[in-house]
Amino acid sequence: MKKMSIGEFYQRPVSELKAASVFGESQVVINDDNSLSFIVKVEEHLLNLHGTLQASMQYHISDTLVGMYLIHIGRPGVGMDGHIYLYRPGKPGDTLTATIFPRKIGRRTGNLATELRNQDGKLISECVFSVMFDKEITK
Repeated sequence: MKKMSIGEFYQRPVSELKAASVFGESQVVINDDNSLSFIVKVEEHLLNLHGTLQASMQYHISDTLVGMYLIHIGRPGVGMDGHIYLYRPGKPGDTLTATIFPRKIGRRTGNLATELRNQDGKLISECVFSVMFDKEITK
């Protein structure tokens, strides 16, 4: 297992990461099986009016992980479809770990699932994504 900051993963300062910069000093983990995990601390600016992690932020964490995974495996692409299943709220101060599970990596498309768990291992949400790989890469 290898841990690094999101800036180290992208080899750029966090300030240049546009939408991913919202996660601040998050960590990317390359797991022993070559999969990726993304660790994010739930901070005040990620909360909704009820004081819990905004559902769109849960989706954003998972979507960011999918993009990182496609870079990691050398198959850049774009999302075609995504679904989120919400199970419990993320709370201020929680440390959430999103882990990716590739379901199918084909020649032109892929299907990937993510799980978002809190520091106690409780499932917060799951996402399923369909992606289309950049045709220049898959020729």
